[in-house]
Amino acid sequence: MPANTTHPDYDANLPAWLRARDVLTGEDSVKSAGEKYLPRLDDQTDDEYLNYRARASFFNATARTAEGYVGLLFRRPPFIKLPDPSSALGKALAAFAHDADMLGAPLTSYAKAIVSEVLTVGRAGSLVDWEGESERRVYVSRYAAENILNWRMERVRGRNLLTLVVLYEPNGCVAETGADEFEVRTHEQIRVLKLVRESEAQPKYVVEIWQRGQAKVKRGKAQWNLVDVRVPLRLGKPLPLIPFVFHGPRHSLPDVDKLPLGDVITVNLDHYRLDADYKHGMHSAGPRFLDQW
Repeated sequence: MPANTTHPDYDANLPAWLRARDVLTGEDSVKSAGEKYLPRLDDQTDDEYLNYRARASFFNATARTAEGYVGLLFRRPPFIKLPDPSSALGKALAAFAHDADMLGAPLTSYAKAIVSEVLTVGRAGSLVDWEGESERRVYVSRYAAENILNWRMERVRGRNLLTLVVLYEPNGCVAETGADEFEVRTHEQIRVLKLVRESEAQPKYVVEIWQRGQAKVKRGKAQWNLVDVRVPLRLGKPLPLIPFVFHGPRHSLPDVDKLPLGDVITVNLDHYRLDADYKHGMHSAGPRFLDQW
């Protein structure tokens, strides 16, 4: 199977995730989806449908609800207790709490972003990694539900452990700047996290990097090529587990959970269609009523 093979639960839940993204983005995203959220009426021409859609109003109650929940959860600043700052561990965790993802986000801001993701689509993921070239410290990367393509849980030495996680990174590899210094080109890639077991030895954590090739295979699909294999070490030894954490509304298991705002999203889209029908009726019946009056 190719590296971008998706889990059956991913395929089953992807439409709901994308619908939630569209609704939370707002009216422009919902209307640009066209008949996906607002079906065309019988015998409507293209121009009539465009006018029908333009008259409708989408009030984003879902986004307001999500913002309200996040505000309630973080109405008080989270309390973070770190080890003694004078110790090596305290210094390392202080740097991590100040900049958790090496993009400038403190740990509290990162936690808020994770909560927002869980409220939005009911799922997110965090990969703990190590930067060993310049800063030499730990950091964490956030992955959206749509970018966690595949996963596998197995029983290893009496414990249920992740043995496979496949992560899609649309901007994973930054290409060198071309002739235009303002142009930044990126290459999409897939990061495969594996727990490799060799006979009875302790399993080790292996990272594979796959990039999309230029050649096309059958049915016009692109080919993914393995470009790098890494074995992260700690104290000179491979890690015995995959440092990836799933985030959900009710648990931290790989199992996909129900969207917390799923019912609100359904009602929100129903109000959008109802508003379109109401205003279409007003638009159609208004001139006739005035003529009769």
